Amino acid sequence: MLATSLKICSKAQEVLIVRKLFMASSVLQDIVFAGPGSEQLRGQSCKNLGKCNTQTPKLSKDDLQNKLQALPAWQVNEATTTLTRTFTAKSFVAAVKFFNQVAEVAEEEGHHPDLHLTDYREVRVVLSTHAIGGLSMFDAILAAKIDALSVDYSPKWLQQQAQTSS
Repeated sequence: MLATSLKICSKAQEVLIVRKLFMASSVLQDIVFAGPGSEQLRGQSCKNLGKCNTQTPKLSKDDLQNKLQALPAWQVNEATTTLTRTFTAKSFVAAVKFFNQVAEVAEEEGHHPDLHLTDYREVRVVLSTHAIGGLSMFDAILAAKIDALSVDYSPKWLQQQAQTSS
């Protein structure tokens, strides 16, 4: 929808639309990071699945592809053992605030990601169900819940994402 809207307007109107989106970054976040089925994933709980262990079922390739439609900001590695999301925060404080929010959600869900912060605001979140050496429903649920967190993104990074998604 955003791509169509931007293509039928003038350059000045396009700049105005992009500025309005930056001012309402939660709108852009929904456009970029929420795919079909993301609300359904967020409505589930890792705790309802029990504790992850060596008997936790891995997501099949078909299930994984289905879940990825709801998680467009996440990338799967070639071995299909991890989900990774990266972004640039507006500042070091914004990145740490995001990590604190992730910590709260992870504790509540009983499933914990690897969190990486480099160059003071480059954020990388890696999800995997370590007990099975792969991806499970726990990872998809936690990814969707992480996507719903409020983040102060770098305006330049947001602009790049808007251009990529259009």
